[in-house]
Amino acid sequence: MEHFTYNELFEVIQEDYQEYLNKNRGYRYAIARAFNENLDMGDIEDFIVYTAIGEILITHDKVFNGYLEAITNKLNSFSPKEASGELTAVEIEDLSKRIKEVLEGLNHVEVGYEPNTDKRD
Repeated sequence: MEHFTYNELFEVIQEDYQEYLNKNRGYRYAIARAFNENLDMGDIEDFIVYTAIGEILITHDKVFNGYLEAITNKLNSFSPKEASGELTAVEIEDLSKRIKEVLEGLNHVEVGYEPNTDKRD
């Protein structure tokens, strides 16, 4: 992980989300921007991004189907063994726990089918 430490990346994503949310365009816009701004930094970083975005999404009643599917597919492919070269054992344990919580949380949200980020939510 060359851009941020494990904890810093979670913080940056949360800060980006809050920044975009403060633009009063709605949480869908904020999620889309925070998600897209932080993707493609690396394989392990992407698992952190998907997890952090998932943690935000499970606080909402409704989650866009596209995010639900993408996050579920990505997080279900996480292999702690593959992360061992970039994360500490403590970070791997924390990430695994957070992934489990996100996946469980996504099972309890209403699925939305409207991807439009221009609508206020």
